[in-house]
Amino acid sequence: MTKKLCLFAMLFVFAGVFTGLGFSEAQAQSTATSTVNAPTVSAAPAEATSTATSGSTLLNKRFEDSQTLTDAKLRAEAGSLSKLSAKASISYYGPTFGDLESPEQPNPDGSIGNYSQAMRGSVSARYRLTSDSTVSAGTGISFIKPFHGWDRTDVNNPFISYDFSDRFGKLQMRNSAGLTISTVPNYTDIGQIGGVSWDNSLIYGLGGGLAISFESGINYWIFNRGYRAGSTRRGGDGNASQYSLSWYPGLKYNVNDRFNINTSAGFSLQNPRSASDSTSLLNRTVSLRLGFGYAFTRDIYFAPYFQSFVTQLALNTTTINVSGVFSVL
Repeated sequence: MTKKLCLFAMLFVFAGVFTGLGFSEAQAQSTATSTVNAPTVSAAPAEATSTATSGSTLLNKRFEDSQTLTDAKLRAEAGSLSKLSAKASISYYGPTFGDLESPEQPNPDGSIGNYSQAMRGSVSARYRLTSDSTVSAGTGISFIKPFHGWDRTDVNNPFISYDFSDRFGKLQMRNSAGLTISTVPNYTDIGQIGGVSWDNSLIYGLGGGLAISFESGINYWIFNRGYRAGSTRRGGDGNASQYSLSWYPGLKYNVNDRFNINTSAGFSLQNPRSASDSTSLLNRTVSLRLGFGYAFTRDIYFAPYFQSFVTQLALNTTTINVSGVFSVL
């Protein structure tokens, strides 16, 4: 089988796995799904847990759905309503349309990191505090160049996070504050030992299936030594950043409760460690994304997308990618 056939077979299997998970979970749970476009919200988030008397429910109670989040993607990212659960996210960063055989993705800014084709994700254990808040602890997983000799498999970057959701009328909001320990060689080689982050996702329904989305993030990295001038190939720290700001405005059309088409642009500013001024910010190349999302159940969401760069719109810079998230228990 050629590498191209392997690629498409992998994407087919990946989708099949999510379908299977969704079918299994639908059998195991009777939780009703809420419509993505529902404009109304319950008067107050329900804090009480289910009083079902089955053995599994007694061991791991489920919170009532507060209906704070009705967007399919945000609900899946918020995780299971069980008090104790496991959550996994996975993304496939694939080839460009211009060269399906290439093992590398574009990196127009020469940023620090591994930009090879890869499957990356995370697994975490989650404890639900209320209907709308959780704490998690987990680790990242990376499969580097899975169709080009399988370079390596990394279990890395352990993290803890606190997530909470809120809603103001038609505006849905999800926030996540986290602490990460850096273990990936690309980052530890430049002295990075960890970082703190804050991520926010907003969805505002316009009616008729249309919604405005806005995601943003702040990352501040911690180092155990000063900056070393020079490229990373010569032992320097290259374009290492002290902190970064990013935001992704977008538009979404909900075809129905489960399926949506979405597009967004990605903007990012970074403070280079090479600069003596902590307020100095450099622009990264603006990215463009077009994709669709499908929710198999409340806890399982699958989203293929294409990504390119606004200054380099071409087949050889447009990549094929897939992301997904699901919870167990």
